[in-house]
This record gives sequence, structure tokens and C-alpha cells, in this order.
Amino acid sequence: MTHAPELLYGIGTLALLVALAWATLQYRRRNRANDAVTEQATRDLYRDPEHYDKREEDKKLRRS
Repeated sequence: MTHAPELLYGIGTLALLVALAWATLQYRRRNRANDAVTEQATRDLYRDPEHYDKREEDKKLRRS
């Protein structure tokens, strides 16, 4: 068992590589049409955080 740490480093490196590849593919396949909606929602949240959760659209989303 003298080579156990080296084996774990190799497995960890491989797992990290797989995770990075998966994340890159997910990012490239995202729906860019949603970017504007997400940006506007972030602006609304920072502008008025207390009112943001009380909007009618949010209430409808929570019910679904």
C-alpha cells in the first residue's frame, strides 16, 4: 500500500478533469435567450429585495 496516495491523486485529477469537461459542455449548451431574463431578475432583486418576492409572477411560480 505504499502507492496508495499516488493512486488517489491520479483518481482525483481524473475526477476533476471530468467535472471541468462536463461544466464546460453545460455552459456551452445553455439557452442564451434566458440570459436577458436572468439579468433583469438580478437587477430587480438588487433594486428592491423586499418587493421582489412579493411579485405576482413569483407567487405563481411557487404554486407550480
